[in-house]
Amino acid sequence: MSKQRLAIVAALVGVVVSLAPTSPALARSGSIKITKIHYAQTGTNLNTEYIVVKNVSASSIQMKGWKIISAPSSDNQRYVFPRTSVPSGGTITLYSGSGTNTATKRYWGATSPNWNNDGDKAVLKNASGTVVDTCRYAGGGTTAYC
Repeated sequence: MSKQRLAIVAALVGVVVSLAPTSPALARSGSIKITKIHYAQTGTNLNTEYIVVKNVSASSIQMKGWKIISAPSSDNQRYVFPRTSVPSGGTITLYSGSGTNTATKRYWGATSPNWNNDGDKAVLKNASGTVVDTCRYAGGGTTAYC
């Protein structure tokens, strides 16, 4: 092989290596998806407002330290997951109001609605702060499927 071809191959290998995931957080960044936001609360019951996330990977994922943010982040509406293991194919529903956490339900503890009825954006970040998924909706209904 000529020196020029060898240099090209070496450069291409370097590009491929630099694009490969280097940590489990990066490799699993698409493992949890926001699948649904029910944004039109009923009366004053904040638990009729919720967001559902699903583990679409083949293995269980620990979400401790992951965040759901109602964008823009300047409105300071964020939830940080406590120790929360989501099995492969499993879902977690995060209710805006208060309640007792279970394996499949978490409660934000908000005192006012988190999701705007006229449109909003949910951002899911892993414990390292990497954006894993987002869901934007325009409003005008009650539920957004992402």
